[in-house]
Amino acid sequence: MNLPANFPLKKVMITVVSVVIVIALIITGVTVAVNGKAANATVDVEQVSNISTQYWGDQSSTYGNATSDFVQELYPDKEKAISKIFVKEGDTVKIGDTLLQYDTTKLQLKVESKELEEKKKKYELEQAEKELTKLQNTAPYVEPVIPEPEPEPTPTPVPESQAELYTEITEHSKPFKGAGTEEDPYVFLCTEDAVLTKGFLLKLLGVTDPRATPTPTPTPTPSAEPTAQPSEVPTAAPQPTVTPEPTAKPTTAPTEAPTPAPIEPTEAPTVSGMAWFKQMTFTKTNETGGESVPTPEPDFTLPDGPFVARFEVHEQDNENLPLVKGWQMDGDKISAGFFNEVISEPDDIQMPDLSNADPGISYDTGGSMYTAEELQQMIADKKQQIQDLKLNVKQAAHDLEKAKLDLENATIKSTVNGVVKSLTDLDTAMSTSSPFLVVSGGDGFYITASLNESLLGKVHVGDTVMASSWENGQMYEAEIVQISDFPNDNSNYYYDGSSNPNSSTYQFTARIADADGLKNGMGLDITLKAASDNASNAIYLFKAYIRSDDGGKYVLKVGDDNRVHKTYIKTGKTIYNQYLEIKSDTLTEEDYVAFPYGTSAIDGAKANGTEENTDENGGIDARGLDA
Repeated sequence: MNLPANFPLKKVMITVVSVVIVIALIITGVTVAVNGKAANATVDVEQVSNISTQYWGDQSSTYGNATSDFVQELYPDKEKAISKIFVKEGDTVKIGDTLLQYDTTKLQLKVESKELEEKKKKYELEQAEKELTKLQNTAPYVEPVIPEPEPEPTPTPVPESQAELYTEITEHSKPFKGAGTEEDPYVFLCTEDAVLTKGFLLKLLGVTDPRATPTPTPTPTPSAEPTAQPSEVPTAAPQPTVTPEPTAKPTTAPTEAPTPAPIEPTEAPTVSGMAWFKQMTFTKTNETGGESVPTPEPDFTLPDGPFVARFEVHEQDNENLPLVKGWQMDGDKISAGFFNEVISEPDDIQMPDLSNADPGISYDTGGSMYTAEELQQMIADKKQQIQDLKLNVKQAAHDLEKAKLDLENATIKSTVNGVVKSLTDLDTAMSTSSPFLVVSGGDGFYITASLNESLLGKVHVGDTVMASSWENGQMYEAEIVQISDFPNDNSNYYYDGSSNPNSSTYQFTARIADADGLKNGMGLDITLKAASDNASNAIYLFKAYIRSDDGGKYVLKVGDDNRVHKTYIKTGKTIYNQYLEIKSDTLTEEDYVAFPYGTSAIDGAKANGTEENTDENGGIDARGLDA
């Protein structure tokens, strides 16, 4: 930008510097004000242990009854062999006393068998999933579009043959086209078994018959009518009969010439040479066997060669139809060229007709043999099979877990304080479906209830359950002392929506230590805590103490300076819809955090509500630790 020479540049510089100074003062003032506000602000804090909880697994609900006379009954099990019984009828036992010992060898084999069964089910599931992927990636068979048949064209009429068909080709055979040259040879229409006569071959090669006497006199053309014999011409002397040259295959039988009447030898013939030869050759005998009359000469004779001739065989002996075979002869080169048979090109390859095919035979059409509908049905069936296999895998895992529990519980201990009421042999108990060992207890109260099979392996003997009375509204704590090895015939399990209602249930017994207010047969609601695979000592902080910004989720944590500072954390799952898992190590149960909302909830605010204060309590910091 060009400024005029007299522009007050000094005033502009002063204005810019003034604006910068004002902005700096504003920023400084705001910073000081904020820091002053933070320095003077005080925010209440809470210890993390007071606003957090721990997660030990899901809860499941059931119901049962309180009883004051609990009986422990042991039934025979075909899959278990008893190695030793430690009590006898009438013995007094306490909770935890050993009653009997099962043979662990058979139980160990059962565990191994269940492990193999689980692996088998998992393999079947993997294979089914692979087959499903293959089906999903298979392109369906598409029926080829069959075009509508075109109307057959009106056949073009074939002209009638104008050429003469030969079975024997002589020097008088007339070609139907050609000039006899190599470029345009004579073409004869003939049959496949046609023959060539000697006379034709002499013409083809351009060779003169050595027996023929040349004469300069032109050969007279015989007329159709026989010439009358001259009355005044002296009869010629008897001449020997001249036999014409034989052909390869004569078209007509040779006619025997009659012996002429004796004439004076001094008389000369009226014709001589080739003319006489032709006259003698084309003389026929009357059908009545009388006097011979000369046959008219043919109207065509091939010229003297050499020339080129081609012999063709056509369909239906018609030169206008396709050629079947042929051959060619060149009289100048004394060679023959043969044509191959004409072979028509094959039609387009057609798809095999599978409408009536044998279903046991596989036909390869180059792609999938399944239509889109068939593939869709197969995919649906495979998905259903996978669902069934997943259930089988879960059942196999459950059976394996139960087998392991049987192995772990091979030593059976008393679950009640009482007396061995009865002890019978296994065969009798098996035949009567009755317990072989019964321990009757008379002290305290017990809870008898059922749990879902999905909780086997998650709920154990020794676990604590909570029970609430329907009548007095009191809460009772009970310890599980027994879980049955056999499913219930008629389930009394209360379904709370978290388990499968169609699965089996198992009876368990829990002992109530403090049974004040309980009555025999009183109904109880029972809550079981099932140990989760993800159960840990992680902190689950109350969600109200967690806030987020562009940097992520954070808490206002008390630092060493007894002031709260923004501390970013990593979070996990939510439980009970109120607590959020803290996955980072930046927060412990001993730390203090502030409620992150409100005018005083700012970074740097002084913490209020700790057990001790740093400056006022002899070297104890804001978290209650030594400074």
